[in-house]
Amino acid sequence: MCEANILIIGGGISGLSTAWWLAEGGARPEVWDAAPRMGGKIRSHSESGYLTEDAAGILMNFHQEVDQLVEASGLSDKKISRGTDMRRYVVHKGELRPVPMKLPALLASSMWSLRGKLRMATELLVAKGGHERETVSEFIRRRLGNEILEKVMDPFIAGTLASDPDKANAWAVLPRLTDLERRYGSFTSGMFINRVLHKKGRANIAEAFSFFGGMAQLTKQMAAHPAINTRKEFKAVDIEPADKDGWRVTGVNSQGIEITRRFKQVVISTPAPTAANLLNSINGELGKLLQGIEYAPLTVLHLGMTRDSIAHPLDGTGFLAPRQEQLSFNGNIWMSTLFPDRAPEGKVLLTSYIGGARHPHRCSWSEQQMVGNTLQDLRQLVGVTGEPEYVRSVQHAQALPLYHGHYYERAESVRSQLGKHRGLHLAANYLDGVSARDRIIQGAITAQRILNSRRQSASREPTTHINPAVAH
Repeated sequence: MCEANILIIGGGISGLSTAWWLAEGGARPEVWDAAPRMGGKIRSHSESGYLTEDAAGILMNFHQEVDQLVEASGLSDKKISRGTDMRRYVVHKGELRPVPMKLPALLASSMWSLRGKLRMATELLVAKGGHERETVSEFIRRRLGNEILEKVMDPFIAGTLASDPDKANAWAVLPRLTDLERRYGSFTSGMFINRVLHKKGRANIAEAFSFFGGMAQLTKQMAAHPAINTRKEFKAVDIEPADKDGWRVTGVNSQGIEITRRFKQVVISTPAPTAANLLNSINGELGKLLQGIEYAPLTVLHLGMTRDSIAHPLDGTGFLAPRQEQLSFNGNIWMSTLFPDRAPEGKVLLTSYIGGARHPHRCSWSEQQMVGNTLQDLRQLVGVTGEPEYVRSVQHAQALPLYHGHYYERAESVRSQLGKHRGLHLAANYLDGVSARDRIIQGAITAQRILNSRRQSASREPTTHINPAVAH
């Protein structure tokens, strides 16, 4: 196994994923994190029989690299898959309405006006268009019309990304859909072709899952790789080019003792403002670009209740809230329906997401105010009676980066500036997707880039490397 000279600053899922793939490729990376635990925002909390998540509660996957990591890290036995026949709901005129997932049923739904149905049915005839600054709202309205935007895509963007479709960059936020248009001219053509490829065994099946014990099992298992050296409560405070090659990095431990080390390769996997502070002295333009990345605040509110205090069958994943419905939260996920170990027998766990780019002020509500407003909406929508027996809230001042405005251009500029510095890499959720799936894929890509560089500069001897099929 190769001796490592690779430092990863930041032990969240981005940093740990990069470290894991490096370790699988024969390297021995070191991970520094300022917190007393690895995993970043991913944290599972067990209390009073309820299992709650501080951040990501489910992994939506269609990439073989994620399957490879789960299997190779020994997590296959702990994986819990969500049922494939679960309904997905959206709020429509003050009521929960199931959203059909297949086109014929979608077109037949009473949610849409005749004009809206005709608009969706003729998507194939819409001319190819778009540009790198196009927003999600502009993109969806252009291809599918305003009804799909308001009733489906708006709540999806606000509920899952804490973002605003009127500002979010379509190329960055909806890469699969925008790619279908660029490659095939329409969603309809692209989905049909992809379905044919799937039948021929050339596409991965989409799957949604978590783990017994919660999502933290994923980050714990990655951090436990025997080839990874982790340093908790160890904060990187300075980075500068070394005299000959590589980087000189200074860190401070929990006792305030400074340690300076040299590394050939450095991966920064911290939030953008922290990365900017580390890089300002090296490249002021890069630091400025990173400092300009916005984040949305978000509060995750968990309510545990008795099953008989809710009239709705809770026969789905939960629901999202379009802006015109004016609910106090962006979405409500029925975690105990998704994964039975999330609540005691006879109880349910409902998780709401409050705040985001549209309503950041709601994150300043007191917990009592959040619970009261959420219960008021849930009483109308799912027939809640009584009060919750369990309440837990988690506040994130910088929950998710916002791919707003000229984000696509900013990201390209970041990569251009980064390319000026050999052996320096960025791997974080402000680039190439915010989901756990995206982080695993980008960790693999970053690791392969480093392994290739080491192989080219060290010798011609063959080096064990990770799956060459890693792709965006």
